Amino acid sequence: MFFRGVGEGPTQSAIMKPERSRFLLRMLFLFLLVLYGFVSTVHGSDSYIEITEAAEKDAITYLPGLSEQPSFKQYSGYLSGETDNIQLHYWLVEATQTPDEKPLLLWLNGGPGCSSLEGLMTENGPFTVRKQGVLEYNPYSWNRFANVLYLESPGGVGFSYVKDRNLTTDDDFTAITNYHALLNFMKRFPQYKGRDFYITGESYAGVYVPLLTLRLLDNNFEDLNLKGIAVGNGYINKNFNDNSFLYYVYYHGLIDENLWNDLLASCCADRCSSKCMFSENQSVQCMNVISASNAATDGLDVYNIYAPCDGGVQTLLGRRSGHPRRPFRFVPEKQLLFRDNIFLKMNNASRSLGSRSITTCVDDTNQIVYFNTVDVRQALNVDVPEVDNWNTCSEQVAGSYRMTYNALQAQYMKILAYKVPTLLYAGDVDTACNYLGILWFVDDLGLKMHKPLKQWLYLDRDGTRQVGGVQKTLYLNETPLWYVTVRGSGHMVPQDKPIPAYHLITQFIQGISL
Repeated sequence: MFFRGVGEGPTQSAIMKPERSRFLLRMLFLFLLVLYGFVSTVHGSDSYIEITEAAEKDAITYLPGLSEQPSFKQYSGYLSGETDNIQLHYWLVEATQTPDEKPLLLWLNGGPGCSSLEGLMTENGPFTVRKQGVLEYNPYSWNRFANVLYLESPGGVGFSYVKDRNLTTDDDFTAITNYHALLNFMKRFPQYKGRDFYITGESYAGVYVPLLTLRLLDNNFEDLNLKGIAVGNGYINKNFNDNSFLYYVYYHGLIDENLWNDLLASCCADRCSSKCMFSENQSVQCMNVISASNAATDGLDVYNIYAPCDGGVQTLLGRRSGHPRRPFRFVPEKQLLFRDNIFLKMNNASRSLGSRSITTCVDDTNQIVYFNTVDVRQALNVDVPEVDNWNTCSEQVAGSYRMTYNALQAQYMKILAYKVPTLLYAGDVDTACNYLGILWFVDDLGLKMHKPLKQWLYLDRDGTRQVGGVQKTLYLNETPLWYVTVRGSGHMVPQDKPIPAYHLITQFIQGISL
């Protein structure tokens, strides 16, 4: 051991220590910077994620109508189908907080022929459009817990377009188009690779959702981690939907005892049956009585029979509560009921002659005006010559759409066999796709009962616990299917009952039973 004597100068090693210390501190500082960058990329809400050039071009930098622009990011643009001939419009709203940690949720409206922007602006999106293009924030938006992708499908719906103007499509081709649009979405937004993924929708999305899901599963699509599907008031079995409607209108007091007895006598071999398939009887007498029963919802909002008819009942002659007639709003779901009935076909044709009242009861003027404003279309990157006026639902698409599947039990069973949890929920005052037909569908699957029908509760705005509806849980092996009703809600559950809807979907995503 060596000792330095008093008064002697510093040694060579002592002189080097401050420089070495500064070097080590610099290295430590750089290491911490790199570490912080890595951690924030993985976990932080302000994380750095490399954005593709195509995504940057689709960024919504300013959305007209808002008093304050949102803190979350949004993207809007076009995704190709199987070829460039079909261009589907998408609108991605990132989660309000930590979007890189949140799942991706796809939302599809139905029709067929209706825009998913209706879902965004009136149901579960972050905004609600009011008069004069004013947007308000929705406190129960689903992007509070997920990154939500709204896709306008098929081509010709909303801002989506087909270059050669041929709008003819069917269930399978729509699924193929949606599948390729999703593949192209992942190329544009690779940061979602490996993310938990949910496919959701309502109405005719009861067809869109399972067919797209199976397209992904059958093709071993691994870019996303499919965790579940959810369909609200789904069109999933034509016969069940049609014939449960007749039970629905009778037991809700919309047709009288005499007409009900005529239905039973004319259409049912077994008058005591609790589930008569009236429409399977093709006799003229039966179809005539069914046509008369179908008129029970004339003058009512078919989406919510207890809601007031927005704007009042109107006729082709323009008599509507003493006010000028509002433009006709095409309601494709109304056309789905008993679409093979010859009398209803004749009645639909006679509408052009003014012999039948037209009731829409849905005022979507605000969103139609908003989406056809030039600055809005420019903000959404959809101001292209191929797109004409935006409409909530396209009669042209619906009219050229070929419905391939009348019953989808096999498709939903296959999805359960793939171990994908499934939620089928229904507002119980909807007649377009009523809850009873969905219950018949669920019971027809023959699944193992796990929890029989019981009430479910949610926490209301005032802090009280309220009955949300009823639910039951069934299983295929270890995979659950939930059947849930939403009390007092119509066809558009997130619009009619936003708080129960929010509770329902978040519980589903968290895998928690109601």
